[in-house]
Amino acid sequence: MHINMASSEALRIIESDYTGASKPISINRTPTKAQRIDWWTSEGKAESITQHRKRSALRLYVQIASQAVVNLPENSFPAAFSFNDQAHYRPDKGLIKALLRVSALEAYYCEDELCFVIGGAILGHGSVGVVLSR
Repeated sequence: MHINMASSEALRIIESDYTGASKPISINRTPTKAQRIDWWTSEGKAESITQHRKRSALRLYVQIASQAVVNLPENSFPAAFSFNDQAHYRPDKGLIKALLRVSALEAYYCEDELCFVIGGAILGHGSVGVVLSR
């Protein structure tokens, strides 16, 4: 989904919010695969998610989504980010897979693009504001 932001801005946001080695945003080398829910739930290593990494990632994804050309529902984000500078990124696959597995995210389509909404297990533990706040 097209995002009215440069990729450098997204990278700056995550650099300032998350100091861990594995940043929760990846270059999207296969944009068509990122549009399929089965790709997000298939293969790959098992992910253990730290609370800080999960919160930082979800804050980043929702902040990026706020700049999407399509008006997305609150607390949701696209499966692929196409930035103004022609860079293509996506959320971290392992993190998304783990969150889908515990029903912390739900997948849906918006204008033929796969998106995720924060819900389930996360929203069941208080408001999303608690999860997304620092």
